[in-house]
Amino acid sequence: MAGNDPIADIRKSWESRDMQSPSVALSAALRGREVRVFRREADWGFDFGERLHIAASVPWRIVTGDGIAHGDEDDGQQFGLPQRIDGEARVNTLLSGQRVSKVEVDGETADLRVVFDGGARLDFFNNSSGYEGWQASVPVGEEVLTVVALGGGELTAV
Repeated sequence: MAGNDPIADIRKSWESRDMQSPSVALSAALRGREVRVFRREADWGFDFGERLHIAASVPWRIVTGDGIAHGDEDDGQQFGLPQRIDGEARVNTLLSGQRVSKVEVDGETADLRVVFDGGARLDFFNNSSGYEGWQASVPVGEEVLTVVALGGGELTAV
């Protein structure tokens, strides 16, 4: 029976080596959290606090009730605006104050959808049959469970 502390539940499963599926573990860990997004040299980082983060080298986007509000490729583009788009600032503004309410992982593709309570969602598109798409680090006590979207659409945890 699950308790009120999802991280404690994951830790207990991990310690007993009776680990739940990677998608269930990731979902439990992310629910209720806010995110801070940052651009790195070769990819994007999504920090959910307490050593819980996602690294994405695949396409991703923020969707709101008005449609696609930002895609990773928008960073640095001008689109006829007076200044180039600062993707990091834009995404952090779009997601400010919103908490994760739902997490979905597509069983065929390992695409990841993170839904927020303010109506926005964050979609990660796993776009290769061979390369890894995104990785999530989930703290479990002193250990870190790494959930990886493998090329071809599989999901694994190490």
